Amino acid sequence: MSTFQLYTNAALTVPFGGTLTATQNVDGSTGPLDFVLYYGSVASGKTLKAQSNPGVDQITFSMSSGGSGEPTSAVKMALTQGGLAGATGGAPLDLGTTISSGVGNAVAIWFRLNDATNTVGTFTNLSASTNLSTEV
Repeated sequence: MSTFQLYTNAALTVPFGGTLTATQNVDGSTGPLDFVLYYGSVASGKTLKAQSNPGVDQITFSMSSGGSGEPTSAVKMALTQGGLAGATGGAPLDLGTTISSGVGNAVAIWFRLNDATNTVGTFTNLSASTNLSTEV
């Protein structure tokens, strides 16, 4: 089992609980909302690589949709907040060919949610994951 996971802070002390809360106006006047999570491991001496071609293929982070609610295209991802402007909604994000453990090596993943439903409700249909990876 991999020690790499999402955290809510750059110090990797608060694991992400699995839910981002975004409150937006039904009329769309709120505009997009930005969030940042950190992907990393506090274990010592670990490296994460894509399972398909370790050290060559990208480790990718992707959104998926299960059911009705927000479409994946409502979420943009980038490695910097500034990169969100040019990101494509729903597109996977390359994190690099290797990620080393340790707080200083955590990868910031920025998310921008632009509500596509214009309806009141709680949507839990989106999830995020990496491609198959191997920790060594």
